[in-house]
Amino acid sequence: MKLKKYFYLSTALIFALYSCSDDEEAGKGFTPKVFHVMGKVEKGPMIRGSHVEMRTLDEYMVPTGNSYTATIDNNLGDFNYGALKIDSPYAKLTADGYFFNEVGGELSEGTIKLDAIVDLKDNSSINVNVLTHLKSKRIHHLVTTEGMVFKEANAQAQKELLTQFGLQKYASKDASQFSITSGDDASGALIAISSLVLTDKSDAEIVEFLSILNNEFDTEGAFSQETKKKIQSGKNYLNQRLDIISENIKNRYQELGLEVKVKDLAYYFDWDNDGIAGNELDESESVILSSKELNVPAKGGEYTIIVKSDKPYYLNPPSFDSDTDLEELPQDNITEEHFFSSLYEENTNIPSPKIELDKTINNNIITIKVTPAHFKEDLSTTITVYNARGKVAAVIAVKQEGDKNYWGKHDPVRLGKNGISFVLGIQETMRNAVSGQLHLQSSYIHQENFKNPVPYYPYDDRIGKTWDYYYNAINRWLTLKDVDASMLNCYQSFINTHLALAYYQLSSRWSGVPFIMGHPTDPFISIPRTDEAEILSRLENMLIDAMNGLDEHHYDAFQDANSMLFVSKNVARILLAYVYCNQKKFDKALPLLEEVIRKGDYHLEYSQATEYKNNAECILGYYIQTRNGEQCHPCLDYKDVMLTAAECLYHTGNTPKAKKYINQICEHKKLTVGQSDILKAIASLHYQINSPSYMNFIRRNGLGESFMGLSQGNLYQLLWPIPSSELDRNSQMTQNPGY
Repeated sequence: MKLKKYFYLSTALIFALYSCSDDEEAGKGFTPKVFHVMGKVEKGPMIRGSHVEMRTLDEYMVPTGNSYTATIDNNLGDFNYGALKIDSPYAKLTADGYFFNEVGGELSEGTIKLDAIVDLKDNSSINVNVLTHLKSKRIHHLVTTEGMVFKEANAQAQKELLTQFGLQKYASKDASQFSITSGDDASGALIAISSLVLTDKSDAEIVEFLSILNNEFDTEGAFSQETKKKIQSGKNYLNQRLDIISENIKNRYQELGLEVKVKDLAYYFDWDNDGIAGNELDESESVILSSKELNVPAKGGEYTIIVKSDKPYYLNPPSFDSDTDLEELPQDNITEEHFFSSLYEENTNIPSPKIELDKTINNNIITIKVTPAHFKEDLSTTITVYNARGKVAAVIAVKQEGDKNYWGKHDPVRLGKNGISFVLGIQETMRNAVSGQLHLQSSYIHQENFKNPVPYYPYDDRIGKTWDYYYNAINRWLTLKDVDASMLNCYQSFINTHLALAYYQLSSRWSGVPFIMGHPTDPFISIPRTDEAEILSRLENMLIDAMNGLDEHHYDAFQDANSMLFVSKNVARILLAYVYCNQKKFDKALPLLEEVIRKGDYHLEYSQATEYKNNAECILGYYIQTRNGEQCHPCLDYKDVMLTAAECLYHTGNTPKAKKYINQICEHKKLTVGQSDILKAIASLHYQINSPSYMNFIRRNGLGESFMGLSQGNLYQLLWPIPSSELDRNSQMTQNPGY
């Protein structure tokens, strides 16, 4: 009987011992102990004078009634309660005060409260921070509602919270031991989450956002989709500012006498939203591609490019800074939109010229499918490859040949209301320039005595006006060129031909002149003259390129503005031939002129030698209203074409054919010339028909003395003086020799 009683007693004792152990874990029957409670508050650090209140809690998270207050005694956020005899190991600390904002790099204007629930048995040195604050309510919920003991609740809340930010691999260390100043992974994680709370918010908004995060995480252990979107937006905002945040932290602590290291914060954000922070980043932001350039024919094609990395890359940034344009730049950027809203005819259905392509990336293999070109001029674009942060890691250049027959398949887009007005204005200016130039030449070559010291002075108003007319026209062509390039890009070949004409005329009369091919934004632009040889070389290239975009048609600039704009290939051929002649490349000029003659779009008329009309001889001319009616001022004329062809034939050794062309002009214009000297015969015909090319011909063939009668000292007069007005406004301009 005694044995049985003893057995029951032993069982009760064992049960009591186990119960005592469980109660000790749960806080029941906890023997009051002395703890030296201290720590810091880091949001960045709270500043001196902030308060930290501590309340002890029982195992059910119910306050025991004991509370203690400490004051942060420096700007590092340090607090110290000293030695306290506490009746429960669980405590809730609440810090209240101003703080250093690591994103903004300055002290807050408002206060903030941060909580931490801790077990002092584990560690009585505590860091109160955003992480301890965000999980405090969750711990309370898991203990009071789910029936967990503190240790389990704390571990679960810790893991759930860090998982929300892709930082779960750092969950083994308690958040109350995370510190900004530790320079380790825990520090990087704390700074990242702390910065996400701050972003660009005001102090009041920070308090509000913390409350939202706390309340959502309380019962669910996760954030709502709406809040996740806000966190994503905050991540995008911080993307470009991580280096600044690091510097702000380092500088702040350096001011406080502490050197702090900050790890690369980029590795503590989940940029690609796969649930794991940092696993998507290379050591370098750039990446190697199997090819960085595609040269695509007009017919298009399919291409493959390999991204040489085991990290994921993207063609659209998974995360990007809202203040930085990381999207692929559009190829259409319409300038001066209001004025040129009707540059083109209404209801134009031609698509804007751009490279059409489809791009995909799968397992870092980029597939690019380029459709056939629906444009005439060669175009280029880029494909951007982004890393997981949305940073540009590489750029692929895509160049596609234009369909040179595009406008053969589609009629050129006609000018709209504003386009017509603009082109008519340019042509009026060009008419004034060509008219002024022809009058100046006529007055000069018909002098009775070429020994006048200076036929034209730099301050001669006629010289200045002619110069200004040409540059006014050039400036307006460049404006139209820029606008068209940003819209349909369908007028470039035509405009370039017109520009070549203006520059050819200028260089013919003034030699080297300022050569501008970009629309000047500065009305007082000052640039030096370009050597004539360089100008001619550039015009050669311009015209060769332009001819690829021009078609064969009879050009009549007098019909309307569209006819004026849409020059034919013949116009470019003739201009290019004239450029070659001025370069003394007669063998290159001759085939071009012969092609114009062979095609038969123009022919000689039986008419007066000096008569210029809009007839079969007029290739490009301008009307001007006079008292006697409208007069056509020639710019490119068929008589000139034949005389220049004869000149080329002479220089290439085909004198008989040169005489044939000379005779044809003499017959149609009832003129006579001696043919013992072919060059002088051609010069005589240029003179007698008042050809716009007369002075050019004389200068390049060295006939100033032998034919015109200029003295050796007056040969400089074959060029005109640079206008005084140009010298005044262009400090880099120089005068022609002799003036």
